[in-house]
Amino acid sequence: MHDESRIAWFTPLRPVPSGIANYNEELLGVLGQCWPIDVFVDGYRPESIPSGESLPIFSAREFGRRDARHRYDAVVYQLGNSPAHAYMYDLALHRPGVVVLHDTMLHHLHLSMIGRRGGATRYRQMMGDRYGAPGLQVAEQVLRGRIPISLFEYPLTEDVIERAVHVIVHSEFARTSVLELVPKARVSVVPMGIRLPPVIEQNAAREALDLDPNIFIVASVTLVNPHKRLDVVLRSLSRLRRRRPVQLLVAGNVSPSVPLDRWIALYGLTDVVESLGYVDDRTARLVAAAADTLVNLRYPTAGETSASLLRLMAAARPVLVSDTGSFQELPDNAVAKVPVDAYEAETIEAYLEAFAEDSDLAEQLGQNARQFVEREHSLDRMVIGYTQLFREAMGLDLEEPPPVDCTEHLQLERPFRRHGTNGLIESTATALLELGLAGHAQLSGEVARAIAELGLGPAKMEGDRVSACDVEKEQMDEFRRTKSD
Repeated sequence: MHDESRIAWFTPLRPVPSGIANYNEELLGVLGQCWPIDVFVDGYRPESIPSGESLPIFSAREFGRRDARHRYDAVVYQLGNSPAHAYMYDLALHRPGVVVLHDTMLHHLHLSMIGRRGGATRYRQMMGDRYGAPGLQVAEQVLRGRIPISLFEYPLTEDVIERAVHVIVHSEFARTSVLELVPKARVSVVPMGIRLPPVIEQNAAREALDLDPNIFIVASVTLVNPHKRLDVVLRSLSRLRRRRPVQLLVAGNVSPSVPLDRWIALYGLTDVVESLGYVDDRTARLVAAAADTLVNLRYPTAGETSASLLRLMAAARPVLVSDTGSFQELPDNAVAKVPVDAYEAETIEAYLEAFAEDSDLAEQLGQNARQFVEREHSLDRMVIGYTQLFREAMGLDLEEPPPVDCTEHLQLERPFRRHGTNGLIESTATALLELGLAGHAQLSGEVARAIAELGLGPAKMEGDRVSACDVEKEQMDEFRRTKSD
């Protein structure tokens, strides 16, 4: 690429609680070493700066001025179905670019924007113009406070697809869905990529988490929302526990719309289920390693390819997934697929019983899952996919990215903490997202300043540009404090 050529890259970054933030930290850590990328976030200070000295990060309000002064050769919008992406949506319509569509449904993103001035009127008009009378009927239900499950039949993705220069998705299911919505769309599949986590021995993980080495453990390691089918899992466990000791670990924030405690009580599982809340990446790896079986169900699906699911599969443990959407593309010998039908709970129960009875079966499924992730979803494959697309579809003369270390390096000596500083920041960010307030710069700034004043985490911006050195210093200081505790 010529010296003057540049790419603008819009994405959430941590502490925004988003898998897309983690995805971009990995990807930008590689591409930022050789591509001239300016990253634009929603006016907050990122908790972690992707590696690469030439990767400046700016507030999104600076984009117009910088683009007018020297027009970017490409603009990338990492777009998902959550309020974390509201700040880039209108820009993706008016300054077309490459849209990386992490979800083929964006309806919940639009719901988060209803609270803005004129948002309800715009939402009602979009639903009516795009879907006619049925869409307008659903819009009126939503505006009266009802969220029907039929929402998934109205993706509200068409506008951004129609205006995109190119669309990137991570599965054939998503590509087909995009073309059904907009047949003339230019859309390519780039593999979702992750670093391969080290295999952690199960007994070592249980010892680190102070878990019973003999009990059959099921774990859910993901954000719990109404579509993750955890109520069905609990129903299965209520029957399974009559035949064997069992424990369920729930590691992840729980959406306010999920009455998890009530479900646990109704199924008589208060002595079986432990909800850990938000856990950091290291603890999530330990929970996955400690489990005998992992559950990662979801229905309806928004067309996503889940990086968190790939990490669970890479942990070499059997994983239960819903037999729907892009998850149908996973090999039958690498995951246990659960049809979403009248016998869903019975199927889950049968799988759990089978894995509890036959450790060889569970071991083989886990090994197949890890090998699949290593072969098909390496970080290197994702980087190559982005490079080929920008060269061939966008016509940009880009440098070849450096070799990628596709293995995640995890240190286990750090003491385990279930609740800590990052958990508070994560929970605060999640609450703002759930309330549709992540795009409100003044409120977000006040919350961030309050956290900083209480000494609970970094929360400052230097002008419009973030200082990577300060972030690294604060991270090192936090690490030293933890080691000395």
